[in-house]
Amino acid sequence: MADFLFLKILLIAPMSAKLDEQDLLIKNAIAKRIKELRKSSGKKQNHFANENLDTDKQALHRLESGRGASIYSIYKFCDSIDISLKDFFDSPLFTDRNKSF
Repeated sequence: MADFLFLKILLIAPMSAKLDEQDLLIKNAIAKRIKELRKSSGKKQNHFANENLDTDKQALHRLESGRGASIYSIYKFCDSIDISLKDFFDSPLFTDRNKSF
């Protein structure tokens, strides 16, 4: 039993690690980019979420707040506004040479 508990902790521990400063910068840049692109569509969160993402305002708010973004959710967002992942990440938020990522 103790071996199982140790194995379970060993497998779960890496997933619960805190984000370092660079990770936080990237997470915040992704959130800002999502919000920037959504605002450029001229739609409010609830309309954009319903019409473009087939989800609710809360899910979009989480993405714009830097919570819950995965490569899949970013891809789905990009697909809904007809841009590529390359276009999403081709922004000064990510390409600024002064940033450490």
